[in-house]
Amino acid sequence: MELQQNHFEIFGLPVSYEVDRKALAARYRELQQEFHPDRFAAKSEREQRLSMQYAAQINEANNTLKDPVARAAYLLKLAGVEINPEQTTADGEFLMQQMILRERLEEVRDAADPESELDALNSESADLFNTQQRIFADALTANALDEAKSALLKLQFLAKLQRQIEQLEEDLLD
Repeated sequence: MELQQNHFEIFGLPVSYEVDRKALAARYRELQQEFHPDRFAAKSEREQRLSMQYAAQINEANNTLKDPVARAAYLLKLAGVEINPEQTTADGEFLMQQMILRERLEEVRDAADPESELDALNSESADLFNTQQRIFADALTANALDEAKSALLKLQFLAKLQRQIEQLEEDLLD
């Protein structure tokens, strides 16, 4: 392993939005065992430091490749497209849709059947997320980087909505 490898190279995976999660998990366990700092406790200070760097790089790569939004951003970065964290989509129709979904989320507690309403919202959000993932993957494959970037910005919105839905679900269960 080299410190200059990209995340896909570390795990021996093709550079693609589609990731074999089982292969990723299996290789992650192998690399963790191989480079775990405890295995280098009796080695030189340089080897210990390198093992710590490798372990950190392995963790970062794994976390990035597991997360569909982080993986999309990373793939764009590899293609030379930087995303400003404050950047948002300019798609007015999408933003209006997001406002409506968030309003529905705020109204869940007052619904006659909050669980059913939350399930419907969760399902709709998941469908929208899956659609944007397909759009991203297709755009990236076609090297349509502006379209891929637009899909990533939408994925970020939808991922945040999904986290809010999950949080409300936990709150309702308490």
